[in-house]
Amino acid sequence: MAGKKKTNKYFLSFVEEIIQNPDYFGYVGGRIEIWVDDEPYDIDEYRFFTKKLVEFDKFRNEYDSTECDKKQLAEIKKYVEENFHERT
Repeated sequence: MAGKKKTNKYFLSFVEEIIQNPDYFGYVGGRIEIWVDDEPYDIDEYRFFTKKLVEFDKFRNEYDSTECDKKQLAEIKKYVEENFHERT
């Protein structure tokens, strides 16, 4: 029996979620789903929550629906944590 093939290509999908708490009006929140070809569901997700709307829009427009390798994925995760993951 052959083992699962390791992939080095990941597909990114941004999913925004509604924020109903009026204290956070002007924020954007959701997740970045991480997909691979041989799985029926996303394999991971990175959460985002920020009021840096202009910066986040640029970031999302650059990376939504794109492929990246393992190194790029780690860099994206770190960037999201440092820039778009505000704690309240």
